[in-house]
Amino acid sequence: MTIQWVKRKLSRVHYGQEGGSLVEMALVSAFIYLPMLFAIFELSFAMYSYTYVSNMARQATRYASVRGTYSCSISSTFPDCDLGPGGGSNPTTATGNAALLAYIQNQAYPGIVWNNVSVNATWITPTVNNPGTGAYSSTTWPAANSCTSTTAGACNAVNNMVQVTVTYAFPLNFPFWPHGTINMTSTSQMMINE
Repeated sequence: MTIQWVKRKLSRVHYGQEGGSLVEMALVSAFIYLPMLFAIFELSFAMYSYTYVSNMARQATRYASVRGTYSCSISSTFPDCDLGPGGGSNPTTATGNAALLAYIQNQAYPGIVWNNVSVNATWITPTVNNPGTGAYSSTTWPAANSCTSTTAGACNAVNNMVQVTVTYAFPLNFPFWPHGTINMTSTSQMMINE
């Protein structure tokens, strides 16, 4: 055996495997790398959407907490003043949930499917526990004290609590996977101070 014969033999083996590597790389790219890349994009968008949900729950709670009984006395054109379960004024809304949903939809968050967003607001009245003479009293806002009165000023009085839950049905769009949704929910609560 000469050295040139060995070189020719090795070069034939090397050239014969190039096509196999190309096919393997194409299959791995199509069935592993691209779906993994799309999954990373989709999970990143899911994290963005959850950030939106938690931020909107806090913003809607803040919005409702400054629209209590006395908010219309600040200015008669104050948007959604005297906001409670029965809605608010300027413009008049049928329910507090509708006013908060309209507020959330006016926020500029690109990529959010607005039809998949829902809002549930609860106004809660306090319970003061007075144990007796010489002891400290404590105030709690149990969920059993949720107020549903549509009378203006009944539920949104100062020192009442408003709790807002925002839910977003996030659409899943993974390649080679059936489409579905994941419900993302965030709850925030705050005392009414106006």
